[in-house]
Amino acid sequence: MKKLPWGIFAGISAMAVFFAAVGTIAAFIILDSIAGETNTSATLFDEWYQIVLFAAVIVFAIALIVSVTMCAIRAKAKKERAKEAADER
Repeated sequence: MKKLPWGIFAGISAMAVFFAAVGTIAAFIILDSIAGETNTSATLFDEWYQIVLFAAVIVFAIALIVSVTMCAIRAKAKKERAKEAADER
């Protein structure tokens, strides 16, 4: 697990969360404005793609949290190894 690029995974997850959230909000705003013109109402979960985008936000947010946590753990371990190496000299 030490060889995985957690920083890159965190960056990819952050971008995916951002764009999925923007897509979810944009779809809701567009569908709500269309519904307003036709005297109906729209919700966040009217269409299948809104549900998929919302689920993607949740999944990638969890992946972002895990990636950032693992990146911090690895950085802490690396710092401790460097300190131990400096103490040995």
